[in-house]
Amino acid sequence: MMDHEHYRSAIMADPRDPDPALREHRDYCPECQAFTDSLQRFESRLERALAVKLPTGADVLPFARKAATPPRPWRRFAIAASLGLGLAVAGGLWLALPQRSLAADVVAHVEGEPQSWQTDSAVAGPALDSVLKDSKVRLKPDGGVVSYASSCFFRGHMVPHLVEQTESGPVTVMVLVHESVARPVQFDEQGYRGIIVPVPGHGAMAVLMRGAGANPEAVQRIAARMAASIDWTN
Repeated sequence: MMDHEHYRSAIMADPRDPDPALREHRDYCPECQAFTDSLQRFESRLERALAVKLPTGADVLPFARKAATPPRPWRRFAIAASLGLGLAVAGGLWLALPQRSLAADVVAHVEGEPQSWQTDSAVAGPALDSVLKDSKVRLKPDGGVVSYASSCFFRGHMVPHLVEQTESGPVTVMVLVHESVARPVQFDEQGYRGIIVPVPGHGAMAVLMRGAGANPEAVQRIAARMAASIDWTN
């Protein structure tokens, strides 16, 4: 099965590549589907920007005109302004090329695992330890009830994806030892509210909620509690 990096390299080269292997990966991977949709929207905007028409009569550039009939000063200005506008728009769109944020990728990943929210039964200790061990993480005994635990592929690495039952409802926690943020990053995307907090020496941790109980104060409080309930074993 094709991995994320191979898929994204191919689709960046040609966002409309009909390769069946690319389509197969996109069909099962919501993260890459969202990335592709964003990239194709960018391509459409870029095509429209590059189709900006020059002013009437200025369709031939000055250097292509006969020396005996140089363009009038106002026409040269109009040509330069039109070309400048087209390049500025295209350049701005290029800078907007979808380099997905960490928060967007976290939300897309959680969206791709709707079953993670559908149980409130505690995960057995050995199963939970198995998910956490590769990230050198252990939950303290007072860490709360974890109802979902999975070792998931995320941005090229396997990471723990947990759901904990709290007084405010289920909360997703992703331990991102291969990511880093300089300071806490709050986000509100697609019905999810969350925060990504730095964990000095151990990457970052994402905490997100949905539903009526999802408010910034609750998210910050739960994130602080989760950070305190984790033991790093390395």
